[in-house]
Amino acid sequence: MPHRDRKASRASLAAPRRRPSLVRPPRGLWVEVERGFHVGNERGIFLGSVKAADPEPGFHAFGATSEHLGHFVALDEAKAAVVAASTVSAPGELTH
Repeated sequence: MPHRDRKASRASLAAPRRRPSLVRPPRGLWVEVERGFHVGNERGIFLGSVKAADPEPGFHAFGATSEHLGHFVALDEAKAAVVAASTVSAPGELTH
């Protein structure tokens, strides 16, 4: 094996190949600030809120500008709707 090929073999074993990073949509960090009232943010940017519906069961989802996004049976569905209403326009930047 020529000298150059051995170096290439060692380099391929030593350095793992990196896959290109995929841009992920925001997931949000959710905090229940008051019983039944959850707010979400992504990297310090407000995404919206979810409020427990009363007296009916379920949750109301609201976007960043308080627009009503809908009524959902499950909390996770309501949070997902808030996140879906926000999109990534550039790395680290959200638009609504």
